[in-house]
Amino acid sequence: MATQHPEERSVLAHDLRLALLVALLLLVGSGVSLDDDFEVSLTADDGWPGVPRPDVVLLVLAGSLPLTLRRIAPLTVLGLTAGASMAYQALGLRPEPLPVGVLVALYTVTVLRRPLVASLAATAYVVAFTVGALTGWAPLTDDQFYIDLVSVVATVMVGYGVALGHARAGLAEQRAAELAREQEGRTQAAVAQEQARIAREVHDIVAHDVSVIVAQAAAARRVFETRPQTAAVALGAIEAVGRDALDGLRRLVTLLRTDVEQSERSPQPSMERLPLLLAQVQRAGLPVDLTIRGRPRALSATVELNAFRIVQEALTNVLKHAGPTRATVVLDYADDHLRVVVRDQGRGSAASPSAGYGLISMQQRAAMLGGRLIAEPSEPGFVVCAWLPIPEEDHPSVTPDLESSMDEAVRPPAEKAALS
Repeated sequence: MATQHPEERSVLAHDLRLALLVALLLLVGSGVSLDDDFEVSLTADDGWPGVPRPDVVLLVLAGSLPLTLRRIAPLTVLGLTAGASMAYQALGLRPEPLPVGVLVALYTVTVLRRPLVASLAATAYVVAFTVGALTGWAPLTDDQFYIDLVSVVATVMVGYGVALGHARAGLAEQRAAELAREQEGRTQAAVAQEQARIAREVHDIVAHDVSVIVAQAAAARRVFETRPQTAAVALGAIEAVGRDALDGLRRLVTLLRTDVEQSERSPQPSMERLPLLLAQVQRAGLPVDLTIRGRPRALSATVELNAFRIVQEALTNVLKHAGPTRATVVLDYADDHLRVVVRDQGRGSAASPSAGYGLISMQQRAAMLGGRLIAEPSEPGFVVCAWLPIPEEDHPSVTPDLESSMDEAVRPPAEKAALS
């Protein structure tokens, strides 16, 4: 047999106490009459109060004890209490001042069942005692009839109010739960986005500097015995790049810390550091040409940071995959966007698209700004072209003519079609 929950036992105990209280009220009420002048009399013609008749006690218990199960079977309990009340009146006994048991059961039906069901149940009860009063088998006075009618209507209205309050509370709890789930989802999305941003920054800092170090170390190893001076220069470059990598990681850790003042946070890289980046790449053995088109100007920190990282990652891929080659970087400043093109003439694995994190990182950076990025083989080599929107506050007052000045060697016909 299933074990009852402590809360269920508590509810049953509460309803049992209520049923006993209703029985007591009905027993007392069976000795109360309301005369036409609304005077209360506690004695009947036979001089009651005295010991109630057995049939009176049975009907009172039949109209009250079922209330113990009113939350489990409210309609059944209403039928039992209404039947006991009508039988009580049909026996010609003095009608109680209020059908307390029926009203409690009707209130429960109104609270727990749909409004249509509660309305039909109340209407059925009103019709029953109205027919009884008209036919004479339920001897109700006019005052008693109106009191019963008003009490039924009042009970239904109170029950509707309580049910509406419960419904509103349920909707409020449901809405609060939905908001909590939405907030948790937004928090998880924000955490995932922040983790992706941190991963991009770490990858861009470490991958580029480590690629330069590997290239310099390979060059130093090849010429160590024949040209020790050149090897020493390469080792010095390795030391400088290593220091830059450490500084970049320190800046990133400082940005992630919450226990430092804003003034202590180092600024993120911008396009002003691009010449330093190109010089670093050239020291690693990759000649790079920089071409600037349009009207160069300072852009928002977000645009400049992501443009810098895209150039850095593209050149890192050239160092790792393209082999001995040259690279070209083109910055095309338009009214509403910055176009970044990095092209190489290599013959290594960079000549085919890679599913590595570097390409994904560049695509995420462009998409985060609302732009797009294309990375594909070209003849010869590989090309990375990013289109980064510029916020309106960074737009120039004069629109330069950029299309006629774009170098066709940097942007071939296939790339024009892809980016148009």
